[in-house]
Amino acid sequence: MKISIDTDYCLRALQELAYQDRDKPYSIVKIATKRKIPHKYLEKLFRRLRIAGIVKSVKGRKGGYMFTRDPDKITAKDIIKAVDGRTNIHNCTDRKTEKLCEFLDNCSFKDFWTDFNTHINDFLESYTLDDFIKKGK
Repeated sequence: MKISIDTDYCLRALQELAYQDRDKPYSIVKIATKRKIPHKYLEKLFRRLRIAGIVKSVKGRKGGYMFTRDPDKITAKDIIKAVDGRTNIHNCTDRKTEKLCEFLDNCSFKDFWTDFNTHINDFLESYTLDDFIKKGK
């Protein structure tokens, strides 16, 4: 599994958002500036986070983004899945067609990949955004 630059940017941006007053929306321009992430690019990434229900946008002159839930309830898995679309290393189905692998019934690797994915997902669920916030201060 390769963590994309999109996920890296989102983790850093969400950490910055978490350092702010959580009762007020915070400008994505300020986040982008402080974390040295291209503003327009970050806007597209935050759209994915909004669709996933991690943040919400507030329109207007004093608008920006806010969390939809506390950072200790947002896991690394939630963020990666929102940004990259998946967290599994290997699936026994074709991602585009959802067609099962033709070797699935007689596959000696199926249990390995299932266990591997389980361990990765358990690990990603064990870290919350709050963990990154504490380490960043």
